Amino acid sequence: MTFLKHALAIGLLTTLLLLFAGCKKNPTTTSIDVTQPVIDIVCEPSSGAADATITVAILIAANTKEMRVFGLDVSFDPKMLQFQEVQSGTLTGSWAAVDGNEVSPGSLKVGGFLGAGTPIPAASQGTLAVIKFKVTGNEYGNGQQSQVCTQQYTDDLTGFKPDPACASFTLQK
Repeated sequence: MTFLKHALAIGLLTTLLLLFAGCKKNPTTTSIDVTQPVIDIVCEPSSGAADATITVAILIAANTKEMRVFGLDVSFDPKMLQFQEVQSGTLTGSWAAVDGNEVSPGSLKVGGFLGAGTPIPAASQGTLAVIKFKVTGNEYGNGQQSQVCTQQYTDDLTGFKPDPACASFTLQK
């Protein structure tokens, strides 16, 4: 549900940019620049109790070129969340690899490459990867919030904004 909301928000933002980018009292011509690549992340569910499993979807929209490889860093609170795995997203299901490694507590390297799969066409919208976490949060009280953020975009993600992109999770006890 939250993924759908974010996808609709990206679509709405694009529509608004198209409608209002060149507003003038007496418009003659309008040049519209909707070439800014966007990245977003969605935590589903956005709240939960210890031992629950949550997913964090990494979404993109408006990529300006075909994508064959990507890399990014993910930061999270290791006292709240425990990394489980990275899975392919809707745009990378046919790729040779989409994976992640915890390089230190609270820090992941996530990436993927095409191999013999299908490249992501320019102007696509969808999910690159889905990260699964187990909620721990034993040191925190009810209502404690924590963020998961993506940053340091590399390869075909270079130039995507915002950097960082963050989503919040709230612990419920």
